[in-house]
Amino acid sequence: MRIIKVVLGVLLAVGGIYCMFTPIATYSVLAWLIGLAMIVEGVGGVITWNTRRELGLANGWTLAGSIVSIVLGMVLLGSYVLQFAIDAFIAYLIAIWLVVAGITRIVAAIAVRSQGKEGASGWIAQIALGVLIAILGVLCIFNPLSVVAGVGMMLGISIVFVGIDLVISAFVN
Repeated sequence: MRIIKVVLGVLLAVGGIYCMFTPIATYSVLAWLIGLAMIVEGVGGVITWNTRRELGLANGWTLAGSIVSIVLGMVLLGSYVLQFAIDAFIAYLIAIWLVVAGITRIVAAIAVRSQGKEGASGWIAQIALGVLIAILGVLCIFNPLSVVAGVGMMLGISIVFVGIDLVISAFVN
């Protein structure tokens, strides 16, 4: 078992490094992974439906939802246009999220300042951070490719860490 963990950990780390050097290609796989997850979830729901129904945890709508997940997952996997649309949607969603997160930090800092609470001396830093986050979000709206590259890079880094963790766990456990 130890050898399998080490081999899988090394493969994950190498794959993560590959993802870091090809972040746009890595990001472009997200919609495909979402479609695959939809199919797996749907198949799991169909397979366990009868048992869950007998326990009172599922009904016909649950089964219908699982079937819809399978169908939509297959449609997503079969449509490059839909995959591109989802990838673009995710990039813009992240950009808009950054703008909103920045604005809410600014508003929260102003509220803390106006209340004059003790220990609220960091409100200036919080406003500065909020402004920077909001500006980053606006820049990402106008350049969604930066979001794509950033997410692809972060995914690669995460995979490298998972691989390292797997190798370490082979020797600890």
